[in-house]
Amino acid sequence: MITRMTKKDEKGFTLIELMIVIAIIGILAAIAIPQFTTYRKRATNTKASTTAGTFKTALGALNSDIGCYGVTALLAVDLTTQATTAIIGDAAGFSPVPLLGSGGAILAATATGPGGAVTGQHPSTNAISAIGLAVPSGVDIDVNADILNVTYSVIAEHADGNRAYGVDGDLEAMMYFVQNDGWVGSAGLDCTAPAVTAGADDFTTVAGGGAPTANWSLLQ
Repeated sequence: MITRMTKKDEKGFTLIELMIVIAIIGILAAIAIPQFTTYRKRATNTKASTTAGTFKTALGALNSDIGCYGVTALLAVDLTTQATTAIIGDAAGFSPVPLLGSGGAILAATATGPGGAVTGQHPSTNAISAIGLAVPSGVDIDVNADILNVTYSVIAEHADGNRAYGVDGDLEAMMYFVQNDGWVGSAGLDCTAPAVTAGADDFTTVAGGGAPTANWSLLQ
């Protein structure tokens, strides 16, 4: 025998029960959203610091190749052509061009095509070399060198992060940072880059545009 439910048997949520559910959802959202935002910042910051480390390694390889460092460049030619052709720039023959991944990922220059790279020219021998490097989407990076390409600085920052990272060619084992929550969502390099000076610590206590901590600090 089939028993049919009558309207008396049909039950729904009471107003109090609905209010309790809504309150629980609100509490969970209040906890989860800030944690997600913090996690996202950390992930993008890590992407920037990792990219800075990759470029530092490439600069070491460039120095091994021609005996000096170089700068970032968005090459319009392939690496083979670049290795035999100087470009107009500073006294050492090169001007840095920031690689802005905030406008989209940048492919690495190769032996057959243009793209991102670090490139330099020895001030005495005029030897030229370039190493192709890709830049991940969202990361902006700038490598500058002193006038003789004896040392360098690397600055990297993610458009959705709140930290910029720096590497000093004279103190390669260390990484510096400066932080400002106002940079989140801003494309381009928002921090203030220090001047590149051979034989000096270019970052410690130097103004970097951070807030509330204004200066570059050693990453612990």
